[in-house]
Amino acid sequence: MRLHGHSLHVVQISRDAGLLRPSFDSEPVQRQLDYARELKKRAPGALVSIIVLAPQGHAAGWTFDNLQVVPVCGPLRASVNCLRAIHMLHRATPISVMTTQVPYEEGWLVLAAGRWYGVPVIGQIHSDLFVEHPAARALARRSVAKTAGHVGRAVRGWAARRTLAAFDAVRTVSSESRTSISRFAATVPLTIIPVPVAMVSSHKRIAPTRDKQPLVIFVGRLAPEKDLSTWLKVARAVSQLHPETRFEVIGDGPERARLEQEAAALGLRDVLSFEGFVPYARLREVYARASALLLTSRSEGFGRVLVEAASQGTPAVSTSLSGPRDVVINGVTGYLHEPGDVDGLTRSVSMLLSQPQRAATMGARARELVAVKFDPAKLRAAWVGLWIDTARGGQRAS
Repeated sequence: MRLHGHSLHVVQISRDAGLLRPSFDSEPVQRQLDYARELKKRAPGALVSIIVLAPQGHAAGWTFDNLQVVPVCGPLRASVNCLRAIHMLHRATPISVMTTQVPYEEGWLVLAAGRWYGVPVIGQIHSDLFVEHPAARALARRSVAKTAGHVGRAVRGWAARRTLAAFDAVRTVSSESRTSISRFAATVPLTIIPVPVAMVSSHKRIAPTRDKQPLVIFVGRLAPEKDLSTWLKVARAVSQLHPETRFEVIGDGPERARLEQEAAALGLRDVLSFEGFVPYARLREVYARASALLLTSRSEGFGRVLVEAASQGTPAVSTSLSGPRDVVINGVTGYLHEPGDVDGLTRSVSMLLSQPQRAATMGARARELVAVKFDPAKLRAAWVGLWIDTARGGQRAS
């Protein structure tokens, strides 16, 4: 496929620093390589460029086949450097379509570049934009910052709505996110395309261990929106009901030191361990060992860990948010509760531990659900198809 005499060229703007480590066992890298291969298959000669907003001062780019990663460094000059990178890429191979993940800083930037070069722009919304982030809520409690915080959120909310309406297409990862966005972008094509999860593949599933010790896990970033203080309270309550149960927190993040202290204060030192970062290739084993995944987030745009757990037949107990409600069928493949509901979350985890056959049935149903609803090949084809359709139908006159 060629547009205006040029090969199809897709440029993505990303904040995923994991793409700056070009390891073939890296899940983000492999996912982008799969997208690039899919595009090349459907549009021979096509190129995918990813501009990564790098947090560190220096980072090297890399190229493999038809995928190139271009880092943009320096927080104060990131906008200028990003525009420069877009210009250089466009001059080398005219851009056919651009995508951006955030409808704020780089969203406005990419839209401006799209207008300048006559290139359509796809917005990607991976979170629930219209649910207040826990970190912002904590900041607003401080009396000095309260008024400024409300004004800042109002301005950003207004700007996000304007940006959403200006995109040529929007990709969301959950049905409820699509519904909320449609109120502000009624004329923009909105498509639900969850992020492909590589584990959703039956031939790669690890068989569960028989007579395994009861284990409840968390997998993810140790950040405020995950509300791991509630997770620890549930762990303490479950431990009192099921003393033989162990708990593992998989992942790292800014909250780790505080959470380790909190866990010790709750008397969990002997039954809970903080495992830190675990390579993606080993996560299948973690899920296969677990009796249940417990997710207590107060903000969750998708909840890919729920899909990962389900792919290994592990049922989940989660807070009832827009993303999890697309993954977990309450009472069938797992359980859903309101954020902060320690008693309800405890009851559901306890039920899974005390009724292993019921838990196994729920896990099997969860695996069947994600195999159909979150088939990586179908999701990959849908995302690449949106690139092609937007590029074909959205070219503006320069």
